[in-house]
Amino acid sequence: MLAIILHMDSISLLRPAAIKSSSMIIDSAYEKYANLTRKHCGESFSSGELCPKLYTELGGRCDLNNDTFHCPDIRNYSKFLNRQAQLVLTRMLRIFDLLAQKHEIFYWIARGTLLGAARHRGFVPWDGDADIEIPLDDYIKFFQVAAKELPADIFFQNSISDPALHPNQSWWFHKHAVVGIYQETWNPRLRDRNSCYKYCMAHACKWHDGLMVDIFVLRRVYSPVYPLKRLPFEGFTLPVQNNWKEELESLYGEYWFEFPEDRSPSEHPDVFNGCEKLKS
Repeated sequence: MLAIILHMDSISLLRPAAIKSSSMIIDSAYEKYANLTRKHCGESFSSGELCPKLYTELGGRCDLNNDTFHCPDIRNYSKFLNRQAQLVLTRMLRIFDLLAQKHEIFYWIARGTLLGAARHRGFVPWDGDADIEIPLDDYIKFFQVAAKELPADIFFQNSISDPALHPNQSWWFHKHAVVGIYQETWNPRLRDRNSCYKYCMAHACKWHDGLMVDIFVLRRVYSPVYPLKRLPFEGFTLPVQNNWKEELESLYGEYWFEFPEDRSPSEHPDVFNGCEKLKS
């Protein structure tokens, strides 16, 4: 019965037979766009640096050896709040990617995180969270297998692990027999346990509110996505869909590679204290 449910819920056309077959293809067009950002490096940015040192350039590392993560937390390696948050998010993305490679789980970075990879070799300087997309069948695999292997300081949040992340009226949401509700805005997330956006402190919600990687689950995946490629990101590489340039154009317009004029972070989290600690 479960196999029938999965077949109905998730369709991935032209999916490669194995993740390793497409895991190391770096698009040759990447340098054309990433180099355009260097001309902005000297411009002023009140919240930090427009071209900060990458995660690995700061001395950050993150590896999985013999099923043990070697990923020191380097959030204090920057003096700028938004960059400190991005160092936390980079570590979470890298850990997710290592688990995905280990268990042959397909996913790709998306939205502002994809824009950051293509335009900045890492995060957009004013971005305060991270976004990935994952087919439903791969999400189920992550939920059942890989999530159990996350380090203790990362909380895997969904409508099951965090009951507060649940709509008051849920009848119109698709509730999956295995993973529960997964649609936006009740999509799953990775949460850092040692930080706090402070949104719930201000709006009286009760779900876990640490720095997050948003996981957007897709019930349908079509052919332009595969085979996946990889782009450099903060000194590592992360998977992107095959038609990443077209995706950026559809999201941000023909001139997505140009810097906007309104540059400022929209969030000001506490990067060193979890929400429970702040409440006490």
